[in-house]
Amino acid sequence: MATIIYLLIASAGANSLLMPASPIGLVTGFSTAKEAEAIFYNPANFAASDDFKLWCFYNRFYVSMQSVSLVLSKKIKAFDFGLAINNFDYGNDFEWHPDYPTEDTLTFYGANDLSITLSSGIKISNRGKIGFSIKYIYENIYTYADYAFAFDLAFAYSNSISGISFGTSNLGSRVTLNNEDVNLPTRISIGGFHSFNKLVLSADMHYLVNNGSEEFSVGLSLPIYKILTLGGAINYRESFYPGFGVTINAGEWAIKYGTAFYPKDLGMVNTIGIGFDF
Repeated sequence: MATIIYLLIASAGANSLLMPASPIGLVTGFSTAKEAEAIFYNPANFAASDDFKLWCFYNRFYVSMQSVSLVLSKKIKAFDFGLAINNFDYGNDFEWHPDYPTEDTLTFYGANDLSITLSSGIKISNRGKIGFSIKYIYENIYTYADYAFAFDLAFAYSNSISGISFGTSNLGSRVTLNNEDVNLPTRISIGGFHSFNKLVLSADMHYLVNNGSEEFSVGLSLPIYKILTLGGAINYRESFYPGFGVTINAGEWAIKYGTAFYPKDLGMVNTIGIGFDF
């Protein structure tokens, strides 16, 4: 039992914040996420409309892991405001094994991460924008639980055909589980895109501060019809894996779907979302 708890604590620190909360997270989310979906990846790209807009996402990961994400956004004068909630469920099939006198399973338990994000963005020039997010993060593993606060900060500069962004995410306090202090997964990111007529080439690069590792993605997107856009990417997270996405945008409502084959035989990830104005 102690070994299982140690492994869970060692991988804690709300690392689910690095998992995709919506379809664009399976391709080049930092450089190409737009509207309310950008709250999860790059608040400098976050843009709200004069009407309220609600996005709902369901994300299915390997084994029994899944998450549900909600985003509500609205533009108030010159500011874009958004509220995002993401509940990441690690599953309820972790087994409790006593060390003595028997190793038979006594019960099953679960773990989850909950994040609530308040985000805002504002233009600082005709082509420049700054975005800022404040997060409340609650992590629960077995009988251990704690909360933390963190923030994201990003800058974006773009024109009609290209753009570049840079920023940092998940800077904040630690969570303490089973008397172990665990850092949040702080990440520094840079990304950009360029349009070649209708074809958009994009790339993201991330540096994970806690373990000194790098991740990156290179993607393409192409509108197929007036309301249909296809996208794909080659991603690297410890090893290479492909990602794919499709968007149907009909103005007042939109549907998005993304899928990827994660490395290390972790299986397929699927995420779908619908957004609408009201």
